[in-house]
Amino acid sequence: MAMLLDGPPSTIGNLTVRDSDLLDVSATEGIDLTAKLQLAATDIGNAIDSMLTSVLPPCVTVRQWFPSLRHIAVSPQLKVWHTFTTLRMVYQDLYYRRLNDRYQAKMKMYREEESQALDNLRTVGLGVVFDPLPQALAPNIVVVQSTDAGGTVYIAVSYVNQKGEEGLASVPVESDIPTGNVATVNLTAMADNATGWNLYAGVSPDALYRQNSHTLGLLAAITVAPDTLGSGPRPTSGQFANLLYPFPRRILRG
Repeated sequence: MAMLLDGPPSTIGNLTVRDSDLLDVSATEGIDLTAKLQLAATDIGNAIDSMLTSVLPPCVTVRQWFPSLRHIAVSPQLKVWHTFTTLRMVYQDLYYRRLNDRYQAKMKMYREEESQALDNLRTVGLGVVFDPLPQALAPNIVVVQSTDAGGTVYIAVSYVNQKGEEGLASVPVESDIPTGNVATVNLTAMADNATGWNLYAGVSPDALYRQNSHTLGLLAAITVAPDTLGSGPRPTSGQFANLLYPFPRRILRG
């Protein structure tokens, strides 16, 4: 699972699966769906943060082990909640701009779906990761001379914590490597709790494979050549929740 703070849980594709007219409507009305996804994620994050803060235990020692927003993973239920929240916000915006009955009907429909998704999340609970890793930042890539064939590769990295859990991989970076060169890859930054990292590479951003057999040290560098790419595991979807945290119903109502 990705972490909530890694970015919006849903994508435009998730929105259009629920509403096939959305792309046409957004193009006609000038709605920025990417901005709406981010706004909905911010609102959801603020709501969850308020809920967690409101039930903080009085004991300072216990608080150190209490989950905060950075510990919240994107569960399927949270993703659906975000999807319907975004759709409701889109049509709410459109209705109050146009006072169009069709937009009002969709706003009400998605508000009901949003409420149901929230109830489902409350029933299951929030996914909590004890030692959360953020999505990795893009790596540093330097081309150096070699005898290998050239080509274009896509490269991503992920952080690993002391428990061996792996965070969400970085957005793939395209690297054009001239013939007679290889790419040397290392980290540009690291999470405070990261103890190592993994390198993924491939000839397509949608087909990346791990290039290291063992977790790399934080200061390690590894070379990548288009003609000698390994075929290890694919990037993971991030850390799995270590527990499901109850979601009090008295919070987030209104």
